Amino acid sequence: MDDKGRANITPITCTFTLGTNAVIALVKLNQAYENIKAVPEAVFNLPTSQMWEQVEAIAPYTAKDPVPAQKAAKYTHTDDKFALGGFTPLASEKVRPPRIAQCPIQAEAKVVNIIDRNGYVLVELEFVEVHAEDNLVMDGDKINPLNWDPLIYNFKHYYSIGEHKGLNFTIK
Repeated sequence: MDDKGRANITPITCTFTLGTNAVIALVKLNQAYENIKAVPEAVFNLPTSQMWEQVEAIAPYTAKDPVPAQKAAKYTHTDDKFALGGFTPLASEKVRPPRIAQCPIQAEAKVVNIIDRNGYVLVELEFVEVHAEDNLVMDGDKINPLNWDPLIYNFKHYYSIGEHKGLNFTIK
């Protein structure tokens, strides 16, 4: 969300989570970087593998206006990625950016730290509220991996998880 309250959806390809924290990488010329500096909050909207076409529908668009020269050959400006992807904004409970109603898992987060690198930043966030569809929750606060089919983005290809191979010894 920018400093004027306009929401933006940014597909993130580089992220990892550990406990209640996450780290994402953002290119500094992207609107997402400007937004996270202006409003240090975000929502992780986790789509299912069946939603890949909706995610891809917004991929060639940027909220950055004007479109940076480095992106101009492949990207077009838009103010509304929600409409382009067929997504419905849903008010968050603890942060200003909205959630995506169609995503079965949504994690509201606040920025803890921004580490500036050459041309990109690493943004550390802390989850402050997590929403998940009932069929995905087990033991009160855990995601049931047997019911969850996340969209996986691997070297510019979209995948689902695939065949279940087994359990780690710590949960047997």
